[in-house]
Amino acid sequence: MNNADLTTMMYGTVVNSNPMQIQIEKLIIPSSKIVVPSVFAKVGISLKTGDKVLLLRQHGGQLFFVLDKV
Repeated sequence: MNNADLTTMMYGTVVNSNPMQIQIEKLIIPSSKIVVPSVFAKVGISLKTGDKVLLLRQHGGQLFFVLDKV
């Protein structure tokens, strides 16, 4: 891969917390493609419906890593 963007930062909104679903523009990402760090639970950060999150999208859009709540 020459000069390909392997990841992309994006913002999303939690539309369902159980199971986790995050909306980016018109796309709703299912929980099977979302990775929430275990440190969130350790420090008491919970994601609720309506929360805005910063995401890192893996190349190809197969996984979305939640980086922070904004």
